[in-house]
Formats: sequence, structure tokens, C-alpha cells
Amino acid sequence: MKNKLILPILSLFFFNQLYSQKEKTVFVKVKDYEKRFHKKLTKKDSLNFKIIHNDTLVEITNYKAINGVSVPYELKDSLFLEQYKKIAFKHKKESVSEKTRMKYWKKPIKIYFSKTIQKKTRKKFLKFTSYLSKNVDSLHISEVKKIENSNYIIYYKGDFEYESRMVNYKNTDYYMYWNNNSQIYKCALKINAEELFNEKLKLYKLKDYFFRSLGNFKLSDKLNCNNFFADCYSENKKITEFDFDFLKYHYSYGICKGTSLKTFEEQHKRSKKIIKKGGKISFKHFN
Repeated sequence: MKNKLILPILSLFFFNQLYSQKEKTVFVKVKDYEKRFHKKLTKKDSLNFKIIHNDTLVEITNYKAINGVSVPYELKDSLFLEQYKKIAFKHKKESVSEKTRMKYWKKPIKIYFSKTIQKKTRKKFLKFTSYLSKNVDSLHISEVKKIENSNYIIYYKGDFEYESRMVNYKNTDYYMYWNNNSQIYKCALKINAEELFNEKLKLYKLKDYFFRSLGNFKLSDKLNCNNFFADCYSENKKITEFDFDFLKYHYSYGICKGTSLKTFEEQHKRSKKIIKKGGKISFKHFN
């Protein structure tokens, strides 16, 4: 795979308990085995299954550890997590779906602007994105001059149609692509400048929709209107403490990336139990 494989130590928790550099036998959850090792389990494997803490584990002999970086689990309170789930997973209380997954940019975002976007507007917008890039780890944003070097295209309606699926879109909107790991790798943002009467409004729309596209986020009606994550219009929106905390958390490697909402909730529930008992949890990110 070209992208880094990201697996939580939580999923491989028993590696920490039963493995040392000298040992060659480890245990891993059955449900994680095929994903991790790309092999089918056999009847022979099932003879060595173990049940620990209600998890079914398979024994792996002659295991060779893969170099990686462990990041401590990032603990957040329940109020923050409820907001996070609504925005990042588009969560409704009555549903916890395996299909709903958090999306994020793994590779740097390289923006190309159409020529009709005024230089002053571009400059102010890039100041905004530079501020985000400098203050959020693992989020890297820059401008490129050639469209073929970009993975994020911003243009006004009528300039050209870069994304065929947006041809009939009358309003400002974006269209993005992500891979099987829920990593966003391309996005097109089209601004309907006909609806916007001045450059200030155009800049507001650019910032507003770009912010959403950092994770295909759903805006919240529970936030003050000055937040970028608030589902309301305000020319006074700014990057608030909550906005920053949210993005830093979303792009942190102290959580498992690209998971479903169901997996996300299970991991946090188990992590908190382990921490409550005095244990430690990390997420290991492999090359």
C-alpha cells in the first residue's frame, strides 16, 4: 500500500501484554487478523483461539514486529465527543452506523485557484489556510500555480467545469474523493459568485466551505454563530478555541483514523475502562 497502515494499539492491546522483543508469539483479535495480516484463518488456527475480556484472540507464532510510532490515546470529555461525533460522523442519536466513517486528508492539500479569483481575495484566504496549517499537526496546506500539481481546485461558477458531477450544481458546494481508508485525496470547490455581491462575501464562502471540506464535516446547530463549525451565517465567523480543538483532535494520531462511528465509540468506551483501571493506551501508526 502506498498509504500508511494505521492500527490502534487498542486493537492489538494484547500485543503489549504478551509480547517482548525476545518473544515470538503474540495474540490478536480474530476480527482484526485478516485486515492486519491479509491471510485467511484456518481450522488449525481456531484450535489456538483464546477468550480474554470477551475478545476472541488468535495465536500468531514467529511474529516479526513492524517499526512504527506509538502515540498516547487522547482523552476527551463526553460533551466534546458528542459534538465531535455530530460533526465528523454526521451522527444522529438514534443511529450508530458502520457505514458512517470519519474522513481526513492524509497527504498535503495543494490548492489551485482559477484566474478570476481576485489576488487580494486569494491572499486573504491563503493567510487563513496558512494559520490552520501552522497550528494543526498533520494538516499541511499550500498553493500551487499549475492545476496538474494540485489536489484541491477552487473556481467560480462559469470559469470552467473541473468536476463533471457538479455541472448542475447551482449553489456553492464542493465534491471530494476518498479512498478505502477514508483518506481524502481530491476536492473541487465551486463558488457561485453570482449570488455574492462583494469580495468580502466571496471570501466568507471560500473559508466556510473549505473548513467543511477538511473532513466532509456537518455543521452543528448547537454552537455559537461565530464558530466555523456553527450551522448559521455570520460575517464575524472566526477560528474559535472549539474550532481549533476540534481540528487538532481530528488530525491527532492519538485516535484511530478513518474509523466507523461504531468502532470509534467502542474504542473510546474500552480505552476509558482501561485508563480507569490504571492502564495506558496508545495508537501505533505503521509505515
